Amino acid sequence: MLLGVSTATLVVFSLTTTIAAADGTGAVCERLRAEARAEAVLLYAPRILVEGARAPSVVDAGDPVGVTDGLQARASLGFSTVDALRGRALERIARAECSRTIAADRAGRALGVGARFGELAAVRAEIAYLEHHLPEIDALVSDAIERFEHQRATAIEVDELRTRRGSFRVRLTAARREAGELEELERDAPAAPQLAQLAHDVRTSELALDRERAALRGLSAWRLDVRAGVAGGERADWFAVVELGYSLGQPFVGRANRRALDAREREHQTDDRALPGQLEHLGRAMQRSVADLGAELATLDTELAAQVAERDRIAAVANDAAKQLVARFTLEIFELEARHTYLSTLATARRPLAGVLP
Repeated sequence: MLLGVSTATLVVFSLTTTIAAADGTGAVCERLRAEARAEAVLLYAPRILVEGARAPSVVDAGDPVGVTDGLQARASLGFSTVDALRGRALERIARAECSRTIAADRAGRALGVGARFGELAAVRAEIAYLEHHLPEIDALVSDAIERFEHQRATAIEVDELRTRRGSFRVRLTAARREAGELEELERDAPAAPQLAQLAHDVRTSELALDRERAALRGLSAWRLDVRAGVAGGERADWFAVVELGYSLGQPFVGRANRRALDAREREHQTDDRALPGQLEHLGRAMQRSVADLGAELATLDTELAAQVAERDRIAAVANDAAKQLVARFTLEIFELEARHTYLSTLATARRPLAGVLP
């Protein structure tokens, strides 16, 4: 029997070691598995017990000797099946805690970017647009300066174009600085996270962890120990003990566990401060943002169409006054298009978070 117990123990050791090695990665998960193993290994292994006892001497009327010696020494090897199950439960709790930690980490990274998600892609698109059109803006200013030198443009007109070009350059510099800040903010953020899926993963992992903990509490009502060894007094002999115990509080523990799990589910549904609630709040904010961006883009489209039509109408007039107006309208169009590029890229980046199909 002891050989069978030892063999079963080795099988359990090998299985749990393989599962732990194949489980998730990361320092946190490794620590959780190591801590669980440190507790579980004591529960898996058989126990060696050495006892010294003195029982009171007994006078037996039918015994011709009359008095027996009450001194006795015992050595035994014991194994608890319930303890082994507790060890397995501890390792399952560690794996569930690892899954919960991973889900919470991904959710936390998404929340770390929060309402600024998508701004990095939008700023980069705006930078690319400004860098592409800056030579055209320089050409417009150079043309105005040349016309001024030939007394075909005024100093006020040249200064206006220079001022507008300066504003474009200032915006480009600010956009590059903003992109650097956003790169640090979004450095570890998941790409296009599905907020609803993240919230579901966090809820599922937390409930799974609670169920594993409830299962461990349920094992506390049982006791099944097997011991075998040698006892020696005036003579030595072997003995074996099988101990089975059950707490009458088990039904109450099960009922309390079910209440705790039900309360946990209700807590997830109503607590906006928990990670799932925060993710859902961010998702609603992204939905509102996408709707507002769509309205703003529609207004920009209308204004851009009007500006382009007016510039093309004036460009048909071949004189110096028309060239100055065309330059002004062109700069206005560049500014509106830069803004449109930023907003359209931002809306595209935020649609997955809002649950809107592209």
